[in-house]
Amino acid sequence: MENEVKEVKKDSPRITPFTMKNGYELASTAPSNIPSLVDGLLIEVGTSLLSADPKCGKSSFARQLIVDVVEDRGFLGYPTLCGDCLYLYLEGPIGVVQQHFHKLGHKGERGQIHVIDERMAGHPEFNLQRLSETIKRISNLRLMVVDPLSKLLHLKDSNSTDEVVPAMELLEKFAKEHGIHIMALTHEKKRKNEDRHQNSLGSVSFRGSSDTNISLTKSGKERIISTEQRWGIELEPTFLKWDRERLTNSLDVTVEAVEEEQRGKKDAKTLERITKEINYALRDRDLVTGEIVEAVTGKSTTILDVLEQMVKSGQIIAAKEGKANRYSLGPLPTMHLVAPQNIQPTETRIEVKEVAA
Repeated sequence: MENEVKEVKKDSPRITPFTMKNGYELASTAPSNIPSLVDGLLIEVGTSLLSADPKCGKSSFARQLIVDVVEDRGFLGYPTLCGDCLYLYLEGPIGVVQQHFHKLGHKGERGQIHVIDERMAGHPEFNLQRLSETIKRISNLRLMVVDPLSKLLHLKDSNSTDEVVPAMELLEKFAKEHGIHIMALTHEKKRKNEDRHQNSLGSVSFRGSSDTNISLTKSGKERIISTEQRWGIELEPTFLKWDRERLTNSLDVTVEAVEEEQRGKKDAKTLERITKEINYALRDRDLVTGEIVEAVTGKSTTILDVLEQMVKSGQIIAAKEGKANRYSLGPLPTMHLVAPQNIQPTETRIEVKEVAA
């Protein structure tokens, strides 16, 4: 028994202390700008998660990013870091990719796109080892897109934190070892949450493990993009404009701006309605404040605001009656008749004809 214990101790790994970094040295050598693949949106070395419903355009979105990086073009208006890209296209016909790259104007003059459309093995460690050997041949790799992530990781239970955390750690380690950014595409849940970033399918550890989370959601025929980020400025919910000819996305107005405009139109209609109802209520007799509030539909505060504006504009007249005001319709606007200028009087002639007897 003693010999067995000795053997176990002998085979046990040697325990070494953790490597520590000095906080002051980290602070004094901090980069002035975020090292980015896409300025302020995607960090140069790290991971991102792009989630959307099926057929919502996440693959098109990712392919546009790939071509913009290799062609040294801005992505959604943000500057990019030019270099090669590796595209793991793990579901769907390759013809779709061919046509899209052509439409996006990929010329291969600045950077190269390397496409892998083979079926992945059932073990993520093995798949990443093969990928590690593969990308040694690519000298200036900047971005790897995994479309979709489930076909690379092959997790038995994507809702299990115990499975997701080590798998995402492998992905993060791979990105750091090779100095690249990895964007992984995932589906979203059918039942939506108000927080768009809680809709990605599987364990919350997917969302917690990535550096940037991008959500594409549908609103009728429109699509909305939003981001949450460890580093950079989060993109508030914004409508995406889709170019059907070039098959590209661009940022449109924010959702908040559209909602504010809609609220403004709704408020204007409400004020117009209340104004009409006040005029109608005063058509037969003068009314005090309380009587008008009772006769008109709407919030009391809004009705009082409209009353004040109507008095200021002269549409109605307010006269003090005790503590209240009595309102009456204002005078009708005076019609000023202007005589026509330079009109000469016309001469009327009567022609008399003689009738023969």
